[in-house]
Amino acid sequence: MARENKDTETGKDKLSYSVYNDRTFAESYSNKIEYNSHNALYERPAVRSLLGDITGKKILDAGCGPGVLSSELIDNGAIITAADYSPEMIRLTKERTDNKARALELNLNMPMEALEDEEFDIIVSSLTIHYLKDLTLFFSECNRVLRKDGIMVFSTHHPFMDFSFHSDGNYFETELKKDEWPSYNISMEFYRRPLSEIFSIVRQAEFTVDKIIEPLPAQKCKEKYPDAYEVLSKKPWFIIFKLKK
Repeated sequence: MARENKDTETGKDKLSYSVYNDRTFAESYSNKIEYNSHNALYERPAVRSLLGDITGKKILDAGCGPGVLSSELIDNGAIITAADYSPEMIRLTKERTDNKARALELNLNMPMEALEDEEFDIIVSSLTIHYLKDLTLFFSECNRVLRKDGIMVFSTHHPFMDFSFHSDGNYFETELKKDEWPSYNISMEFYRRPLSEIFSIVRQAEFTVDKIIEPLPAQKCKEKYPDAYEVLSKKPWFIIFKLKK
């Protein structure tokens, strides 16, 4: 498996691309996150709780990964456009959704030129922004493609968790870090940002923050993954924002 980012188009603008675009990793990751503790029984339920009634809503899944969330939203009546920088993830999204999603290969560090102004009712971005170098552009583009009074829900690493595991450096600076994923035997690069910077970028993009969730694991997590449940019940792993345009 490739362990280094070998993309030469924009350097760090495609962070951890070679890992996510490795077919062996992509398929293993796709299978694990469908039923695991941190995604299936912790992060995704919290994200969905903020979306409300999605029947007939046009939703952009920005950073769709292998399409697990896109598939769930389609099953609940949404009209999905799924975007990711990895061709492997786009392939898996098409397979998982039986081609019911409009799946686009997009680098979210760049202008989303394939998308129209005010095209979507909702944008959801699950565990993606910590891979993006240019958050200012990303949120500006999300505002552009979102309809008036639309909402955006995004999740990311909780700053508490990031700094607990990576206490070197300066919390108040945006810093490039590596995260070890022992279950896959890989390292992932990501950006650690202070919470204040995320708020500042969101405001600059003319969004208002409607709600923030520091989720707790679902009760089913306690039954299936008691060790993970114990940790997630005491330490915030992810943080989830609901924005309004």
